[in-house]
Amino acid sequence: MDKTAFIQKFIANAGSSIVSVRFVKLDGSLRSVQFNPRARQEITGTGSPTTKASMTRCCDSRKAKAGNAAWRSFDTERVISIQANGQHVFF
Repeated sequence: MDKTAFIQKFIANAGSSIVSVRFVKLDGSLRSVQFNPRARQEITGTGSPTTKASMTRCCDSRKAKAGNAAWRSFDTERVISIQANGQHVFF
């Protein structure tokens, strides 16, 4: 199983538990996001569609609690760790 498939399955298996992902942004800096995979909110703004299968979009729950949902996307190929339901996987 490749990394993208593993991460997508990991997220799906998390159910409605919070998933924490740490990844490297395109500029080389690190970012962490926390999200509920079952959260289904409207995406607003000027985002553009992607055809890259390794891209995952999510709503950062830390920002959503503050009242302004922050949509993020990350490339599963750039993920360095993922955590949910007590499982922590490092790449």
